[in-house]
Amino acid sequence: MAEPNPALHLKTLRRKAQRVLWWERAWEPLRWPLLLVAFYGLASLARIPQSLPDWLHALLEIGVLGTALWLTVTGLRRVASVSIPAADRRIEHDSRLARQPLLSLTDRPAFAGNGEQSAIWARHVERVTASLGTLRVDLPHPETSLQDRIGLIAVPLALIGAALLASTHTPSRLYAGLVPGVDDDSVPLPTLQAWIDRPPYAPGAPIFLSSTGRTTLDVPQGSILNATITGAHGKPTLSGVASPEQSRLDAGSWNSHGTLQQSGTVRIVVRGRTLGAWHVTIEPDLPPTVTWDGKPGPQKDDWRTGLPWHIHQTYGVESLEAEIHLPGLSRGRVLRVPIPLDGHPKDAKGIATPDLSSDPFAGMDVEGRLHAKSVSGRESRSDLVKFQIGARKFTDPLARALVALRRRLMLGQERASKASDELELLTQTTDERAILAALGLEIASLRKDAPEGSAGRVPGDLWALALYLDDLRRDGPEIADAAAEVRAAQQGVQQQLDHMRDLGEKGHTLPEQEELQRRTQALKDALNRRMQLLFERAAQSGIMMPQSGTSSADPFSDEMQRLQSEANQGHGDEALRRLQQMEDMAERMRQARPEDLKALAAQMKAQAEAQAQRAALHDLVHRETTLLDHTQSRLSAARKAAAPPDDGNPPDVSQMSTADLLRQLGMQPPAGMDQPADKPPAPVDPATVAAQSDGRRADHALQRALQRVNDILSHRVKDLTGKPATAFDKAKTDMQSAREALADRKDADAQTAEQKVLADLSEAGKQMRQNQKSGGSGKGGQGGGSLSFIPSGGAGGSGKPQHGAKGQQGDDGDQPQAGDEDGDDEDQKDQDPLGRKLGEGDKGKDSDAHIPDKSARDRARDIERELRRRASDRTRPQSELDYLERLLKSF
Repeated sequence: MAEPNPALHLKTLRRKAQRVLWWERAWEPLRWPLLLVAFYGLASLARIPQSLPDWLHALLEIGVLGTALWLTVTGLRRVASVSIPAADRRIEHDSRLARQPLLSLTDRPAFAGNGEQSAIWARHVERVTASLGTLRVDLPHPETSLQDRIGLIAVPLALIGAALLASTHTPSRLYAGLVPGVDDDSVPLPTLQAWIDRPPYAPGAPIFLSSTGRTTLDVPQGSILNATITGAHGKPTLSGVASPEQSRLDAGSWNSHGTLQQSGTVRIVVRGRTLGAWHVTIEPDLPPTVTWDGKPGPQKDDWRTGLPWHIHQTYGVESLEAEIHLPGLSRGRVLRVPIPLDGHPKDAKGIATPDLSSDPFAGMDVEGRLHAKSVSGRESRSDLVKFQIGARKFTDPLARALVALRRRLMLGQERASKASDELELLTQTTDERAILAALGLEIASLRKDAPEGSAGRVPGDLWALALYLDDLRRDGPEIADAAAEVRAAQQGVQQQLDHMRDLGEKGHTLPEQEELQRRTQALKDALNRRMQLLFERAAQSGIMMPQSGTSSADPFSDEMQRLQSEANQGHGDEALRRLQQMEDMAERMRQARPEDLKALAAQMKAQAEAQAQRAALHDLVHRETTLLDHTQSRLSAARKAAAPPDDGNPPDVSQMSTADLLRQLGMQPPAGMDQPADKPPAPVDPATVAAQSDGRRADHALQRALQRVNDILSHRVKDLTGKPATAFDKAKTDMQSAREALADRKDADAQTAEQKVLADLSEAGKQMRQNQKSGGSGKGGQGGGSLSFIPSGGAGGSGKPQHGAKGQQGDDGDQPQAGDEDGDDEDQKDQDPLGRKLGEGDKGKDSDAHIPDKSARDRARDIERELRRRASDRTRPQSELDYLERLLKSF
């Protein structure tokens, strides 16, 4: 290892010595600024500056620290620089060198004129440098007085003592002392109440926030964060939200709120301290997804246009419409067809079948897309597809000519004057005075000298005239007049429904309802008159028309009442949909033909068989329920005989779990809630069980007979519809289990098996009704199609009028048939006397009403109060609190 250069080492020591001497000289001007800073630190640890108002705190800090800085700067400017000789003296002093040998290194010979003297002096300097030995420079030790030394000891000790007293609050107190407007950790935090309100398009319960609770939240975009801060000494700061706003409630209370638009951390800070922080994940409000769910186009054997659609949006779709236009049309006319939705569906599909035959686009190849709007206002459109719009087939030549002229007139392909001339030519093709009068009126409306606005009604008049001509050619003048009267009455009802919907709440007044009732009565009278004419025409031809499938002489009363009720209740869309169904029913009314009667006979036979099957199933369920009652009675008697005496006092609700409280109310607690441990079955009395053998033997025989009936009914259902009801097979297996349990005197197992049988039979009833409605045809000859030449009073909700067999004369059509409570009328199925739905299937029947006594009602109220108390206890698990909040909304 090479030896260090003595000259270089000496140069380094000189620089170090200069720094040490400079710090010793700077101690004098620095001691007062350091003392000021130390005193301010002590004051901060004692919370003196923080207790002052913020402006006074800032003024004090600026005064103290500014003075210390000024003293430091002015004092350091007076400190003189250290020379090399002074540094050498310090090195000689700290290194204990005698006779100041470093002077020789900076000295010069008096006469150094020749080279020999310079060489001798250089040799002397080398020898002195080599003889110096180890050199060093000690740490600074400025000259201090006794008072200075006492201060150097007392001030640090005071700082250490104050820090020990402040304990863990030391860093926050020093920080609060240096930053005005910030509190330290020893100050109590303000009270925070924070919650998130969901946006209107995603309704739901508010989400309550807690600084000690969950810190990750999933909320919809546009949710509002609200916070109420109580006991704050400063204005809160809300970060992580859009458009934050704060409003002061009183001297120490604030309200803050902001909109959540982006995922991130939301933080509420008051005077430098975080009251709450939550990581929020925003569920974006995306535009709805709307697509065609198939190829749109005309319906088979119908003039309606099928528009298959599929929509999806996380929070629901508010409206859906089809935008249809004709390619190459210069005027750019767009046909907008509203598609009714059931509420605000989130994911739904279906096919709309509007009647677009009166539109000028009917029968033409068009382009269309679907336009959907979500409940939040977001919009989207589907891809553009090409399809054809359904059109009516007119048999009358003049009607076809009028429809073609109307189309050209509405699409701007023909001027009004030219259309008037063409109508004049068409008047030469008929001798009917009524037709000539109508055509003359249209010609006058298209003239240049016609009153303003008269040309606007021509397309509608031409369409009505074309329909009348077609009916006249097919059915004769009387039925054609009746059909025109029906269409006029339907248009009147349509206008009144649109008027009431446009008025909103004002549309439910008594005068508006009376006007709707008057127009619906006119429509009903027109429909009855047309149907009467059809019956009279059939009787003249020797064909006996069947009566409608309703018990009353007027098959339209129920439909009219429902339409009027829905309109008065503000359900305008439902009323318009029902009117559309009645329009279809009116259009399909015609005279029966022999082939219609043959199909009707086959259908009536199948319906009679289906009715008998429903009655058999109803009786089977009733008898199986009787078996279950017998089993439960025996089991209850045996357990009561074996159980110890009861004091009669109900258990304390405050000591019961939430799951047990829900069970006391007859409700099933959700999965994950505190479920009780499996309890052993209650003991039974063997003597009582043995004494019940006779009843058990009779139930065993009845169960065997019911199993045989179940097999027969299963085969008959399959023969009628061609589709098996698999639930009957499951019921057979469970019936066998019930028989075995009864044979082994195990009433508990028999009860479980019989309950499964009832569930199986309920499912079998659903499958049987679905198979019958799906139109499967088996040996019974029940076709899936419907007979539409006469209206059916029970087809209100299907949109396709059917013929029912219950209204036949001489067949007790006015009396309800056994087992027919599951009839084909979807609107009347499972309803109470007030018209409210009870549920689905057999479970929805209110067979035996039970009115609880006073003690049961009091206990239910006690349980409700206990549930409300637990819902207000925010220390409970969040999942349980959320469930209780949803549950108590129904009370």
